[in-house]
Amino acid sequence: MAPATLPATVYRLAGIAPTADAMFDATSTGRLAAPGVDVMELDIDGSPAVLYFRQHPPSKAGWTPGLSALTGVSLPLIRQDCEAVLIVAAEPYVYALGFGQGYLAVTDSREPGFGLHCALRAVDPARVRDVGRRALGGLPRHDSTYVPDGIPIGGVGIRDYAELVKKLGGLIKAADLGLSHRESVSVEGADGLRLPIPLEPTAFRALLHRLNEISEREVPPDFERLEAIRPVGSESLRDKLDALLDEALRGQGDAQLCVAVPAALVDLRHEARSYRIKVGSVAIVREELDLDDLRRRCKVQYCTSPSAALRDGTVEMCADREGKEPIGRARAIRWFEAVVAIRSRIYQLSDGEWYECGAGYVESMRRRLQQLIVPESEVTMLPWRAGESEEDYNVRMQNTFGRGRYLCLDRQFSRTRQQRRGKGYEACDGLTDLHTLVHVKAAHSSEPLSHQFAQALISTRTLYNESDARAKFSAKVAELSGGLLTVPENFVPGKIVLAILLKGKELTPDSLYPFAQVALVALADTLQRDHGVIVEVVGIPNDSSAEEGD
Repeated sequence: MAPATLPATVYRLAGIAPTADAMFDATSTGRLAAPGVDVMELDIDGSPAVLYFRQHPPSKAGWTPGLSALTGVSLPLIRQDCEAVLIVAAEPYVYALGFGQGYLAVTDSREPGFGLHCALRAVDPARVRDVGRRALGGLPRHDSTYVPDGIPIGGVGIRDYAELVKKLGGLIKAADLGLSHRESVSVEGADGLRLPIPLEPTAFRALLHRLNEISEREVPPDFERLEAIRPVGSESLRDKLDALLDEALRGQGDAQLCVAVPAALVDLRHEARSYRIKVGSVAIVREELDLDDLRRRCKVQYCTSPSAALRDGTVEMCADREGKEPIGRARAIRWFEAVVAIRSRIYQLSDGEWYECGAGYVESMRRRLQQLIVPESEVTMLPWRAGESEEDYNVRMQNTFGRGRYLCLDRQFSRTRQQRRGKGYEACDGLTDLHTLVHVKAAHSSEPLSHQFAQALISTRTLYNESDARAKFSAKVAELSGGLLTVPENFVPGKIVLAILLKGKELTPDSLYPFAQVALVALADTLQRDHGVIVEVVGIPNDSSAEEGD
């Protein structure tokens, strides 16, 4: 039986009317106008379409001459390439699908970020499989998280206003795409949206119109922060930033420049053997992409600015050393990352767009703290009595709730292979019957909270990384609880609670000391990203006559 769907990447083309004439005129350039390309006008369930396709002539694989020279064996190995591009109208938009190397033909006309835009509106926030993001305001870094079974977006550990999401993949209900062959399907969105397309014309046309509808939706609340960082909107500011970039490309100014692989091509970087750089009328091929090569090509374009030359030029990833087998292509500006400053504001060029680093940081921090500080936790924290020490408080918690519900582990130190010096490490101050680690602290400044956060980080990582720590923790819990509370020998924490008494005030996002705010968010994001551990913060009822705990 023929398959009902075919995996393909759907791109949306920018500025093209959904008519056969417009699609033909706007796309019959470059690769689509090369010798040997056949063109057919089609009708797919009432929608105009244009199909481009060609068969490449047989040729030797690029690596055979070198291997023949090394071994002395003549290798008559050839490959047979072909490609096709299907361009279809789905009013008011036009879509394109590339097959084989056909996707290279729509690089210049596709709408940047369309696939990500749709994925953020269709993927289940609880079933995210793949996230690619760029760091902002620091080292130009691309990070990727891949979880085959899918996890909630909160478990990815994206740093608000510090990371720019460029790719997102996950699971959606098949019915949302008009598909019925299974309950859910996987999609991946960047510039294009990769998904299974139905092979029946009416269903295929319906899918494209479904993408029209999905793209107009509001982004779900769980994904709102992933779209919070937007490109600089002011045209005059963009022009000013491009002018600073021009100075840097000419060797002037103090902007930071580096080469970066476009987010949409990161997964192909290991297949690249050369790069074909075409900025201006001349193309050069290099086995490694070098900043100086790109700058040199910009500086010799006397009729245009360096930044404009980069926006018009292209860089192709090639699978051979001669630059004849392209596997990926993007505008040359997208191969650059730059950081410039205008007075106290810092801006970063990433994937061809300018972004302000740190925009919205304070409000983002406040929202994150509101998520972390909860009004009630699974265990009720007793009021802190005047003159009570931290140890006394935890013992009273144990006596009040019983060792089967809250076990005091304050000052119970253990040595491990890694924690061998001094007393060792303290796993927590209390353990609940739901196996939640509780860390307790009374504080009148950021310093005691820094110790609390460090204890939480060290104990969590120790239990995750050291088998002897887990075994000793299990034995200690059983011993101290008299068997009323037990954890398995392979126990690792899934949740921790930070119980905090702020001297003289109620714990809120605003009352928490500024340095502690930053440290708390960093701790929560680190534990969630690295281990999937949930962090909750709860205030201990304040007693104005309480003295500082130890």
